[in-house]
Amino acid sequence: MRDTDGKQTTAGRNSHETDANSSGVSRRRVLRTTAVTAVAGAGVAGVTGTASAGVFSGCDDWLEAPAEYPEIDLTSSNPTASNLEDEDDLVIYVHGWLGLETSTDQAYTLEEAFAENDYDVPVVAASWEADTLNYWSAESESETAGRRLASWLESDRIDLEDGTVRLVGHSLGGRVCLETLAALGEEASVDDVALVGAAVDDDSVCTDGEYAYGIATSADAVSNYHSENDDSVCYGYDIQSLSSGLGCGGADCEGGLVTGDSGSTPENYTDVDVTDAVDDHCDYTKPDVGCVPELVDDFE
Repeated sequence: MRDTDGKQTTAGRNSHETDANSSGVSRRRVLRTTAVTAVAGAGVAGVTGTASAGVFSGCDDWLEAPAEYPEIDLTSSNPTASNLEDEDDLVIYVHGWLGLETSTDQAYTLEEAFAENDYDVPVVAASWEADTLNYWSAESESETAGRRLASWLESDRIDLEDGTVRLVGHSLGGRVCLETLAALGEEASVDDVALVGAAVDDDSVCTDGEYAYGIATSADAVSNYHSENDDSVCYGYDIQSLSSGLGCGGADCEGGLVTGDSGSTPENYTDVDVTDAVDDHCDYTKPDVGCVPELVDDFE
């Protein structure tokens, strides 16, 4: 549930965020400086390869999806779907970095978590080229995957006007979802987008950011579920991108290293602090330990 300012009344910003804002010190500014120091000390090679990949990997204890689980293949320039029946209501789950091989397992895990919360809706996996140890290459691929997902959504295979289509993007999959909204423009829109542990810059959703226009025009609601216990985003993303991650502390529109104001977030965007519910980067969409109850409340 949300209050009149568009924040979650059950959680909202925690005291740490409030103190940082009131002191005039941008959290992004502090962490970006820390990240720069870390990179300077270790060198670029120190944050690439298998050591870097370990920051975001480890998400391998998913439920095993049944054979022939529905899937949208975004690895091809002509996206296709398999085992997908005509559905009025649909959730499309987009995995993150190094998640291609477990894409359907992750989607199935989310579907089971939905079922445990009495939310009966089919979930389809959107699979994209994410399995490279080069993070920056995967980040580039996420942009391509977003455009391909938008193309698939606009191809009349899904009725965006009469049906209910929701996107759930985990980690770098959150960037795929935001790229999808940017590519859809004003021509089509989805009902909801849930970003969980999103590996994108925390000012990219502000009015001067690259994703604000797509959020405002191509979705009825966009919710960002973030946790300060998510070390992969709170620390790993900072080192990789020299910027604070949206999935750690939510949007920061106060400006970064250079003084300035990035504005505010679009009216249909909401930050949801799930720090108390999520202890790990891989827990957001799992039964019992994640924040699926919050997703269900917002979807309904």
